[in-house]
Amino acid sequence: MAEDPCIEAAELRKIRRDLVTGEKATSTRFGEDEVRFTKADLGRLDGLIAEADKKCAMLEGRAPKRTRYAMGARFRPY
Repeated sequence: MAEDPCIEAAELRKIRRDLVTGEKATSTRFGEDEVRFTKADLGRLDGLIAEADKKCAMLEGRAPKRTRYAMGARFRPY
């Protein structure tokens, strides 16, 4: 992809939008039957977008968005 992580994130978002809206779908026709499908791993694509966003934020001097949060627990004496 691109050298700049901010540009890469924008390109990956465009690819994801095209996949979800059906722009990158492949169609196969068997007589009168037609099948449309896409071959993509949206979970992995979302991970690549998050990684590019994190690198972009670090490059621009912003704090990267947190993806995991600590769970709090409280104990009430009875």
